[in-house]
Amino acid sequence: MGKVIVQKFGGTSVQNRASRELALDHVQKAIEAGNKVVMVVSAMGRKGAPYATDSLFALVDTDHQTNLTARELDQLLATGELISMSVMVDQSRQRGLKTIGLTGAQAGIITNDDYQNARVQKVVPDAILRGFRQADVIVVTGFQGVTTDGHVTTLGRGGSDTSATAIGAALDAQYVDIFTDVAGVMDHDPKLDPHAKLIPFLTYQEMQRMADAGAKVVHPRAVKIAMRAGIPFRVRSTYRTAEDGCTIIGSENFMQQ
Repeated sequence: MGKVIVQKFGGTSVQNRASRELALDHVQKAIEAGNKVVMVVSAMGRKGAPYATDSLFALVDTDHQTNLTARELDQLLATGELISMSVMVDQSRQRGLKTIGLTGAQAGIITNDDYQNARVQKVVPDAILRGFRQADVIVVTGFQGVTTDGHVTTLGRGGSDTSATAIGAALDAQYVDIFTDVAGVMDHDPKLDPHAKLIPFLTYQEMQRMADAGAKVVHPRAVKIAMRAGIPFRVRSTYRTAEDGCTIIGSENFMQQ
């Protein structure tokens, strides 16, 4: 088996066929470079899109409350990523890529039972490794896992980032790519400051401070997992083909190299 990398694609990166084709361009390029790829996908689009997480919640949200238990609500919310995974596997195979799809549970993401905000306790990547014997791409549903007694859980806002770095740590991946609709981490919010500049390199500690302070590019839990495992990661735009114009996050020694 070749080197393993993890590539996570957020909601705007999988929202329609055109954006999914761009995502698959990145995956195919990685495969052609000799890598095996775990592709972690979020639910399609953002609020208002039919399969986005907020849209799913709105189906049972009446006056800001629901009759579902927390456990039952997670069963509903997890379906957005299931749809993304299935559609992405189908579209990937149309390209001729050897692809397998797995849920978070099937991928071995074990969590506690704090529904809607579950913590990853461990990742048992046996199914992913078995899948790589016959496939080059394993598409995994982000944002979700399973308790030890078999109940589906979701990981909270930004949970697909956590899924990606947790899988990367379990597989000792070469690196993790976090694909989004921006070029990387900026020194100011680009929505508020049109002159915001890309930060090309950050240490884990610097990224952690920014995430804890409210920067929404990468979830703080994802940074902690990557830091503990020593897995470097990049924040990149799905809509740019070049690998420059991204932010690389790693240890100080990694940055010096």
